[in-house]
Amino acid sequence: MIRISQAGACPRRIWLEAQGIEGLPQAESTLRAFEEGHLHEPSILAWAANNLPNAPYTLSNQQLEVKATDFLVGHVDAIGLSSMGNKPVLLEAKCLKRRAFQEFRQNGVKESHPQYYTQVQLYLHGLKRAGWDIGRAYLVARNKETPPTQWWEHHYEYIPYNPEFVCSKIQELEKLAEAIEQKKEVPPPYHPDRDWQCRYPWCVYTQHCWPGWKKQSYEVQDRSDLATVVEMYQEVCEEIKALEELKEELKAKLQEEAGETPIQAGRWLVQWIERRQERFDTKLARKELPAEVLAKLLKVSTYKVLEIKEAV
Repeated sequence: MIRISQAGACPRRIWLEAQGIEGLPQAESTLRAFEEGHLHEPSILAWAANNLPNAPYTLSNQQLEVKATDFLVGHVDAIGLSSMGNKPVLLEAKCLKRRAFQEFRQNGVKESHPQYYTQVQLYLHGLKRAGWDIGRAYLVARNKETPPTQWWEHHYEYIPYNPEFVCSKIQELEKLAEAIEQKKEVPPPYHPDRDWQCRYPWCVYTQHCWPGWKKQSYEVQDRSDLATVVEMYQEVCEEIKALEELKEELKAKLQEEAGETPIQAGRWLVQWIERRQERFDTKLARKELPAEVLAKLLKVSTYKVLEIKEAV
């Protein structure tokens, strides 16, 4: 039996889990992400019920078990029943980090999170097998790193049922199910040198697939006492980036409203002031100016930047 929530994941990992082979313990960050997803799901669905097209919806059949095939089983988040008499719709909720949320919003689920797209298609197929007249879904995501100055940021995508995709995916998973049943080992399709998802903590089976693999390391001084400082620095950088994005959104709003005429917003006078700026085009200068002149104009210096990356 393969769970629909596993569909689209690494087939080697699904096979190892089905054989009962234990990997490394799940990292606390992974366990926390699962827990956060469960904590956020009810309020994401509540938001969806009141804000999706043709809202409001009544949430029904939450965690309903469906079978896409005899070997593919899963539980849907909810089915939305429209108060306007429209056909019911599948609702799936996801809680994403800021970067993943932005990728989903910019590129669409099929490109940003193909595993989620696969899951939704299989849930829709399972509902049809169970007799539900449902041919569409909304995948609703929340940015769990929404700046504290605003309400939760959401984005949703309409996903119609794609029978051709489902047929292809079921055929692919059928081969995996046979390999699980026959205990025929599935070779690892990815390598940790190329695919970060193969590395711990994202995958607990790295050493099962690639025994002895280690990320290229350098001779460095061990300062584990600074781990908390680095983590805090990374979190602050993420928060600053999110606040900068919010700042630009607010700035664009003020630019739109203020226009050419000053406005007074409470105790604030808001206006746009034109200033002159000069910029030296170094690319054009290198092309047009003699080398000796360019050498007098350009002053080249070096500087250091702080780089922080995964060490394990």
